[in-house]
Amino acid sequence: MIPEHHPVWLDVLSALGEDVHRLDSLLYTITSAQGITVVNSLPYIAYGGPSSPDAAPLLQLRSLAEGVGADVLSVGTSPWLSEEEEQMYRDALAPTHVFQNSVQLQSLATHPLEQLSNKRRDAIESELRRCAREGVVAIGRLSEEQLEQWLAIYRRRYAEIGADPYPDAFHRELYARPEVAEFRGLIDRNGRLLGGIVFLVSSDTVTYFSSAFDSGVRRLFPTTFLLNHAFDAFRERGIERFNWHSSPSQGGVHAYKQRWGAREHRHFYLSTLLKRDSAIFSIAPRDVRRLFPFRFVLPFDAWPRTIGGE
Repeated sequence: MIPEHHPVWLDVLSALGEDVHRLDSLLYTITSAQGITVVNSLPYIAYGGPSSPDAAPLLQLRSLAEGVGADVLSVGTSPWLSEEEEQMYRDALAPTHVFQNSVQLQSLATHPLEQLSNKRRDAIESELRRCAREGVVAIGRLSEEQLEQWLAIYRRRYAEIGADPYPDAFHRELYARPEVAEFRGLIDRNGRLLGGIVFLVSSDTVTYFSSAFDSGVRRLFPTTFLLNHAFDAFRERGIERFNWHSSPSQGGVHAYKQRWGAREHRHFYLSTLLKRDSAIFSIAPRDVRRLFPFRFVLPFDAWPRTIGGE
């Protein structure tokens, strides 16, 4: 089971006030705003699509969405699905819109450094030595006090780059559930927290979820240092699959993952428009994102260009 399919998400989302339900092995939410109702497989988590070994629960989910009068049913699939499983999802849900999203995956059967050419490995090892020379130490789990320090770093860093952060309450709920989330960090020789990474974990798979480091320590390559320690820890536990999460094919983040040897893959958002005359198309896509935060509803190209579509 991948971490995004753990049943603990029912408790996490309930604590956040989401209208979340279980259907067989599936979790889904029902959200209504401005006369529009959307059923999602799992908000907040990109790969929280139904964990279903057969089509029956998926067919039930579509029937349920129709029964509650939903405008849209939207399901995100795991990048670990086989092509046969992906087709089963498509056949059962009959999506009207399919959005393919880039994702990067990696095997941990050997340490990522061992998968690289000598030139790439030497470059990363040079970066690792910077933190070591400064006395930086990796810690396997943030304390509650360090969690609050990390949240402050996270908010500040996201404000610097103009990105939308997850709510503090969401990260606190994850922190309270170490069976599915690990909050790892770095401290300097004086014990000051420099930042950290949140990983979603299961017995065989890890997902890089959210991260933030103080901007003043970027010269030390803190992400590289903490990742290297995390890879060692995951491999000691027999974890063999690493999901780097999604990044566009262009840009520095994608290039960074490639440096470690990540391979390109994809997953899908399967959206079914259940009401052809839905009021959702009277609202610009940016407003739909505001009304239905942290969840995929429809691809932008579903909207006419006149109201913000692509």
